Amino acid sequence: MNKIGLFKYYKVGAFSVLLTGVFLSLLYYNILSVPLLEKRISIKYQEIIDITKRFHGYYINANEIQLNEGIHDINNVGIIVNKTGTVKVLSPAITLLYQSLSEVIDNKYLWTIAVIEKLHDQNTGNSYFKPLRDNYVSFNDKSLHDSLMLDRIVKLENIEERYKGFHEDDIRVTEVYKEQWTSERINSIIYPIYLDTRLVSLVIVDIKEGLNDCIVEEFNESKWVFINNKPGLGWFTFNINRPYTAQDIIHSVSINIVDVFLVSLYITITIFFLAFFLYYCYLKIEMIRRCDRMTSFYRRDYYDLELDQLENTHVLMVDIDNFKYVNDTHGHDVGDSVIKEVTRRLRNNIRTEDIAIRWGGEEFVIIFFDMNQSDFAKKSEALRLCIESILIKNMAITISLGGVEQKKSELMIDAIQRADIALYESKASGRNQVTIHKNEYGEE
Repeated sequence: MNKIGLFKYYKVGAFSVLLTGVFLSLLYYNILSVPLLEKRISIKYQEIIDITKRFHGYYINANEIQLNEGIHDINNVGIIVNKTGTVKVLSPAITLLYQSLSEVIDNKYLWTIAVIEKLHDQNTGNSYFKPLRDNYVSFNDKSLHDSLMLDRIVKLENIEERYKGFHEDDIRVTEVYKEQWTSERINSIIYPIYLDTRLVSLVIVDIKEGLNDCIVEEFNESKWVFINNKPGLGWFTFNINRPYTAQDIIHSVSINIVDVFLVSLYITITIFFLAFFLYYCYLKIEMIRRCDRMTSFYRRDYYDLELDQLENTHVLMVDIDNFKYVNDTHGHDVGDSVIKEVTRRLRNNIRTEDIAIRWGGEEFVIIFFDMNQSDFAKKSEALRLCIESILIKNMAITISLGGVEQKKSELMIDAIQRADIALYESKASGRNQVTIHKNEYGEE
């Protein structure tokens, strides 16, 4: 499993590179989404404005009734009559406008619909409210009956008092402000109504500030982005246009860098561990394909193709002594247990870069790299001792070993054959021995 170790070695760098890539990609995606958010806000306000403009036809065709000066409630629409006289019946139209707007925006964001008439000789300058709050009533003597109120709004919002039909300049969307009478933070949609080129009335739809936040939140959820409805860090703050606003009104949104980073971290961790899991599964499958199931050593039929590519090695042939006797006396299950324990000890006493191959039933080949002759002899003896020193299944198990140094330009299969000869000498000399072949240096 050397490759897993390699993966672990590079995991910090790989994780950092992956996190940086995910973060920059997600950040770029959020930046590209800002124009889409601007379009989403424009569409929402355009829907509100299109509905509001329908009121023009209701207004000019409304019936009239006689009402005394004072406050009246008709169909849940409050009417403040400035002077006894003829009053337009706008309650059905205002109620219909309210219902239509409720289909486009949540009722909790629809604050007030107001129709304020300008005082002319032929009318009384009345005001209509849905709903009519006590704050409006208590303030009506100073403001709601003020015939100059419309003039101030027209001047403030730069809506010239002249007939413009149904052009864009008819409508003005204000910036968010605190309503003087209720201290509620709202922005207003102001639509002037003209008759015979004269301004006769303003339709005002007051919307709570939270609508903008709601639009941004819904956009974030639908597009999986992280945009705040307020300014943020300089580089990540963007000015967007809202329709029908004055040119000097700037609406700023910003990318939530903290959320982008946290989500990037979550995605990176998920991808990283998924990649590690898949890589681990791949190595396990490779191990099954390459390695002997009982010993976890390489299979001979797999490594045969690799052997001829190896050079400058030391080769050790290992055989379990008297293994046939163990099998015949104690059974194959015990024999298998002996093989597993022997190979476990061998594997624990060699380096990760050394190659261990199950060459036969109880015969193994171990190939060492970058090792001098003296160390090779010491390692061979250490392997013999690690088996002899502790009983296996209450039996004294030993191994015989034969080793050689691969000659220059010698094929590995030839070196293994020479190691096998050395192993035979160990067995012939009484077993539980290490024999290093005499011609390890190429001498006969």
